[in-house]
Amino acid sequence: MRRSTPAILALLVALGACGPGEVEPFAQVASSNGSIGLGEQRMLFALIDPDTSEFLASPDRPATVTIRDENGSPLETYPMEFLWTIPDVRGLYVAHVDIPEAATYQATIDAEGLPTAGPAGFAAFDDPPLIEAGEEAPASETRTSADFPDLSVITSDPEPDPAMYESSIGDAVTSGSASVIVFATPAFCASRACGPLLDQVKALRPQYQDVEFVHVEIYEDLQVESVEELTAVPATEEWGLPSEPWVFVVDSAGVVSAAFEGAASDEELTTAIDAVAG
Repeated sequence: MRRSTPAILALLVALGACGPGEVEPFAQVASSNGSIGLGEQRMLFALIDPDTSEFLASPDRPATVTIRDENGSPLETYPMEFLWTIPDVRGLYVAHVDIPEAATYQATIDAEGLPTAGPAGFAAFDDPPLIEAGEEAPASETRTSADFPDLSVITSDPEPDPAMYESSIGDAVTSGSASVIVFATPAFCASRACGPLLDQVKALRPQYQDVEFVHVEIYEDLQVESVEELTAVPATEEWGLPSEPWVFVVDSAGVVSAAFEGAASDEELTTAIDAVAG
């Protein structure tokens, strides 16, 4: 499967009204198309200044998101948590929202000190292609250091953790131990969030000696002359990835217990790993 570099920010953009001279933000659903199912969903949202392209989400700007039906009628309002996607540079908001049925929806964002932004549209699906929590983890055969001792062949991470290349996904999810699977491409990441999220997981790994950690580089043939020549590894299709990066937490029975797109807080990750570890 040949893919162009995927983007994390997707779907519809709409402007919010505000008075003269004020920042006129727009809201964007940053969760990828095809990743949103039914029931409780972890969704990412961006808040952007269209004049400067500045990301307006910040740790000191509280915000809520209102999910609306396709006609704009409000269904529920949810608090959001700020997450750095690139530390001290830009971030997104995350919310856990309830999606009642497969349909198209709208989202509006109310952030402190700014006019309401949106609506931004998104679609939810009965059976999205992405592997979700509660599903069996595909036992994908991915490259390991046993076959590729030169790690630069199988990862674009400039400072790889050797322990994360000892097992393939298939080995990890069938080992009888819990596992953490990271899909990320630090050198070719469209969102620029791959490196920071991978570094975050690498920093957590020493805390969990009984959990297998696997990094899967999104692309094969890393020594290409242009990104157009990149080819995604088969595991990206087997896991239904619409974007990068992703972190999946898998329990000892090989069932996905949590999935994180784009960015996650240390608290989110440790809570998810603690739930399956040991």
